[in-house]
Amino acid sequence: MHRSVALLTLTLLVLASAAFWPMYLSKTWSAIDRYTHAHAIFGTLWLFVLIVQPLLIRRSHRAAHRIVGRVSLAVAFAFVVSGVLLTHFRVSRLSETAFAKEGIYIYLPLAVALLFAGACALGFHWRRSPAVHWRFMVSTALLLVDPVLARVMFFYLPPLPSESLYQGITFTLIAVVMALLVRSLPPSANGRSWYRNYCLVSILVLALFFVVPHLGAWLDFVQWFRAIPLT
Repeated sequence: MHRSVALLTLTLLVLASAAFWPMYLSKTWSAIDRYTHAHAIFGTLWLFVLIVQPLLIRRSHRAAHRIVGRVSLAVAFAFVVSGVLLTHFRVSRLSETAFAKEGIYIYLPLAVALLFAGACALGFHWRRSPAVHWRFMVSTALLLVDPVLARVMFFYLPPLPSESLYQGITFTLIAVVMALLVRSLPPSANGRSWYRNYCLVSILVLALFFVVPHLGAWLDFVQWFRAIPLT
């Protein structure tokens, strides 16, 4: 199990390199804003954490696992904060015309930041229940499937007939994996209901991407959010 988690995270990291090559990695450092750099750095560090931690447990280096776990809390916090700041930086600088077209996509980065923070907090809380703990950690990686896989499909595969199909595919994949993780969780595991409920909430929040961004209340929120002097 631990080896599989490390390999799957490594695969996600490799795919991320391809996904972010056209618009980020292929550019010079100075051509990209500091918020994007910060978010990319902390996101990469988090993926390395998810690769290293299972291997430490597999080799019974529990003390090192705990140390890395404590440090990873700071990495996770920085990743969430940098994601929110990056979202604000981008949306606050959109013209009204661009905002009318791209404003709906602000929902996803904010929703993922919230779900990511929830998975990390709950994973830390249930750290003494290994079966639940590692599932929460895996879920943080699952939340990165959409920004990675959607970009891979967009840049390297024939275009889909509708833009919403990219999220339809990635969200379905996330939901299926979460369902399998819940189903394989032993009924006696401490915190099982917490993980099940987290997965249900996550799937619901992702599904609401197809509805909420088109509501007037959401657009009012985004207008308020982009007006805050954060970046």
